[in-house]
Amino acid sequence: MSKESSPSHNDSGGSSSLTPTQNNHHIPSITQISRPFFTSRELSYLHNQTIPTSLKLQYGSTKTQVFQFLSQAVKILKFPIRVLATTMNYYQRFYLFNKFDVNGVSLANSSSPNQFDGDPYTIAITCLFLASKIEDCVKKLKEIQQVCNKLRDIDETKSIGSGGGIQYIDYQRKYILSTEFKLLQIIKFDFNYGNNPSFRINVDDIIIQFCKQMDINYKISILSWLVNCDIIQTPLSLVVPPHCIALAIIIISLNLNPKEMSLSHKAMANLDKEEETLKVKKILDSIDCSDFNCPEVLVNEAIIYILDYYTHQYANSTLSKYLPETDSKTGKNQTFKIMDLKQRFNDVELLNEASCTTELNTSDEYFENWDYNIALKGSARFMLGHKRRRFNTERKQLRQQQQQQQQQQQRQQKA
Repeated sequence: MSKESSPSHNDSGGSSSLTPTQNNHHIPSITQISRPFFTSRELSYLHNQTIPTSLKLQYGSTKTQVFQFLSQAVKILKFPIRVLATTMNYYQRFYLFNKFDVNGVSLANSSSPNQFDGDPYTIAITCLFLASKIEDCVKKLKEIQQVCNKLRDIDETKSIGSGGGIQYIDYQRKYILSTEFKLLQIIKFDFNYGNNPSFRINVDDIIIQFCKQMDINYKISILSWLVNCDIIQTPLSLVVPPHCIALAIIIISLNLNPKEMSLSHKAMANLDKEEETLKVKKILDSIDCSDFNCPEVLVNEAIIYILDYYTHQYANSTLSKYLPETDSKTGKNQTFKIMDLKQRFNDVELLNEASCTTELNTSDEYFENWDYNIALKGSARFMLGHKRRRFNTERKQLRQQQQQQQQQQQRQQKA
């Protein structure tokens, strides 16, 4: 399915064909092209296939608990925040194409092998393991298991199954490795998330680079970093590329520009308030999305999403721990300040999702149920979006070969 609403969305999808063998038998050949980003309508369509209406609230609450669990594990394992961001991206991407089930949660401390089936926490550990390798922060799977199981208060030495011959940690390891292979197929073996290697999900690194480039002070920089910590657990990284998210966060932070922040690790410099305000306004006026290779419509999409998130979730956010309850300048609650800011962005241009109708999503081969055992029946190929032109040429040549073989067979039958 082709999406022309934004240059960030790759023209990608799935296709299948029959490949002839030497014995004139045919085996299925399926090609999947990486699709790093989706529109909001596409996310809703996919979630409707994998998350029943009765479990949508449960999915949201479970994801929040999983995020807190992963945050603790990342801290203990001394991983950088980019590992947590990649993990949450993979975790949310997994449930776009797999059913959400909570049976694994209720069976967490049982001795049944079925406790791993659909367990969100085991899937989260799998995502963490794969993310650590992709982000070059490799640790042994056993070490990650030990930390995560300790956080869940699970006895790793207990026996699994009726035979009692396999320990929990060994059975869990097998399940994680099998789930990892599924996860690799879901992301289509695309570790750069798109054609451009800079399209990674390390928003925090990009925020630091942008802040240095714009000569933004420490207060606004740390505010941007805190906003990113909250946004990691949302599906925004599935919709908007990281550099656009980073610029959107900086724009929001510059607009908020709080007078006070509770930072115990570093004392705030005593800058002239009026001078600081003028400098922030000057930076805001000078921002041009094209200077950062960011399509403006995607930056707007991220701004609206982030402000909407804080409008509903500010009380439970990380940001609320660092900002005073009321803004000293306006005397209003911080939530009202965010709502006022959101109104200023009401007229911005957002993504055009007119092409993402339910009918077209239903016919999109990329969204069909993926058979993880396809390798046992035929062959599967995965490629980046910019490889598609070469792939189309190969398919054309394959069709020509098939037609020639069919014509030759027909001539032989007539003879």
